[in-house]
Amino acid sequence: MEIERKFLIDNDKIPQNLKNYRNKHIVQDYLYVDGITVIRKRCITTDTADKKFIYTIKTNKVGCSVNEIESQINEEQYNKLKLNSNYHTLEKTRYLIPYMDKFTIELDVFEGIYDGIVFAEIEFENEQQMLETSIPSWFGRELSTSVTNSMMATMDVEQIKELIKKDEF
Repeated sequence: MEIERKFLIDNDKIPQNLKNYRNKHIVQDYLYVDGITVIRKRCITTDTADKKFIYTIKTNKVGCSVNEIESQINEEQYNKLKLNSNYHTLEKTRYLIPYMDKFTIELDVFEGIYDGIVFAEIEFENEQQMLETSIPSWFGRELSTSVTNSMMATMDVEQIKELIKKDEF
C-alpha cells in the first residue's frame, strides 16, 4: 500500500539548492490506464549514472492510498513492453529532499512536454502519520486526490497546463 500526499509547487518556491540533493532522471510510460488499474514502466537513471527498470501495477486508488506492486525488470524486458500511443511519456528529474528526519520529499521537476510543472510528494507509513505530519510552508495547493501522473499521461498537455494554471482541480 502506498500512502502519499501530492502538492503543486510554484516555480518561484522551488528550493534554490537542488544540486545539493540526490536525484534521479525518470522516463515513465503508461501501458494501461482505466478507472481502477494503472500499469506503467519506468527507466530510472540515478545521479551516479546507474540505470534500473521498474514495472508497476497500481490498483484501487482511494483518497491518498493506492495498492502498488513494483518489480525491477531487466532492460530486455523493459524494451519488450511496447509503448501505448494513447498515453504521453512523462519525463522528470526527481530530487530527494530529507524532511523532518524520517521523511523524504520527492520533488518532481517535469521536462519535455510537461516542462514548467513541479510537484512535491511525501510518502507515509500509515494514514495516521499522514494526518499528523505538518507540510512545508513552500508547498502549494494539494493535488493528492485530484491529479495523478497517469491522468496527465492521458490528457492533452495544454489542457493539463491550463487546468493547473487556473486552479480548477
